[in-house]
Amino acid sequence: MKEGTDHSGLPVPAAALLLALLLAAAAFPLRAEPAGTSSKVSEILRVSGVSVEPDTLYAGERVIVAVRVLHPEGTLVSLELPDSTALEPFYPVGQKRSSSRLAAGLAEERFELELAAFGSGRQLLPHFVLVLRDTEGRSLERLRHRPGASVFVRTLTPPGMLELRPLKPPVDPDFPLPLLTALLLAVFGMAGAVLLVLFLIKRKFRLFAETVDPAEDARRKLGKLRSRLSSGLPPAECYAELSAVMREFLERHYHIRALEAVTQEIERDLRKLGVSSFDAIMNLLRQADLVKFADSRPTAEEARSSTRQAEEIVSSGRHGEG
Repeated sequence: MKEGTDHSGLPVPAAALLLALLLAAAAFPLRAEPAGTSSKVSEILRVSGVSVEPDTLYAGERVIVAVRVLHPEGTLVSLELPDSTALEPFYPVGQKRSSSRLAAGLAEERFELELAAFGSGRQLLPHFVLVLRDTEGRSLERLRHRPGASVFVRTLTPPGMLELRPLKPPVDPDFPLPLLTALLLAVFGMAGAVLLVLFLIKRKFRLFAETVDPAEDARRKLGKLRSRLSSGLPPAECYAELSAVMREFLERHYHIRALEAVTQEIERDLRKLGVSSFDAIMNLLRQADLVKFADSRPTAEEARSSTRQAEEIVSSGRHGEG
């Protein structure tokens, strides 16, 4: 039995298959890529510079490799390093990146690779791959680059060491014991010399103070105090200085603790000594305490009278007691 044919002379099944293919082509037209797209991308995606710092280091120390890449604006660039086998004798530690726009349609990507270097001698930097993607993440181009730069690795340890060194390795000081002993002796010697000088100075001042008549020194200070009172010194300040002069005189003349003692303690010590001017001295000290602690307001005439009384006490103590 013969197969039927259409008016074009083709068998009916073949004509039906051809018609189905034409309909499919019309429904899903082919999208042709613009000619030269890949070549244009390859011309724009390029490495504009590779620098390395430092160029000489010890095994285990870090080196910074800076890579600058030009690429079309609006695309994404990533940098991929090889696996550990192809990366030896380097070891990846970290990676930083930054972007900048150079001109309309052109951008620059900067990668900073931190690598630890091992081995010894001159070592070429490892190769890397730049991957260009569109905004949807589709890969447009892959560019493999082998830098021509190198570093020189010095070794203080065996070349097979694979342990990272710290950025600033701590160094234990080699301090010899004899030098430490000499330093300690010098410090103690200087401290002893200082203490000896202070002792001699204090002794010299003490001897000088003992050669000065305490009554004569007190009379001189009281005379100056009376002159200042006539020149306008406030009575309250006059009593404060009068108390200090009298206390210094009592301590030096009667050899009692008076400069840092309270009035009751001075009264007790003078009573034991049987000082003839005991009442007059205590009246002056109590009056000064009233001005200082009880907010008493003496007049200038009262202050002048107390100063003259103090001069009389000092004079009587100089000639009658000691």
